[in-house]
Amino acid sequence: MILQIVGYKNSGKTTLMEHTVALLKAHNLRVVTIKNHGHIDDEITLQHSNVDHMKHFNAGADQAIVQGNYVQQSVTRQPKQNLSTLIDSSVTIDCDITLVEGFKHEDFDKVVIYRDQEALTELLTLTNVQYSLTLNDQEALNDYNLWLRSFITAKGLIT
Repeated sequence: MILQIVGYKNSGKTTLMEHTVALLKAHNLRVVTIKNHGHIDDEITLQHSNVDHMKHFNAGADQAIVQGNYVQQSVTRQPKQNLSTLIDSSVTIDCDITLVEGFKHEDFDKVVIYRDQEALTELLTLTNVQYSLTLNDQEALNDYNLWLRSFITAKGLIT
């Protein structure tokens, strides 16, 4: 299952992603997250180049992977992909849910997070919007928790 969390810059997407991951993990679900770096003229910032796998990457490797005891990290040179291709080519573990921050024009179930009514009006024109909230509302996260539980129950992820 794929669930997107979408909104405009500084609307609380990352805060809601962290909150959602914690809720899903509390239900013992296996969660993968994907983040769209939506800043067109600004590339993502990679880990410091003084670690060995980044030295490999900076020397020209197309992919550099480091394996620890319980964590693996990979950095890959890859042109921007659509979300479905990214999931198919990059998610390497079995998971119950892929939680996506951004990619607002993709066609999966979405939670919209907004700061003001104008943003909400624009975001509600996106496809497959299942829920919307603003972190300006004190009860918003409690209501969201109830909605998310019912949503993942309806999708068969929990009983």
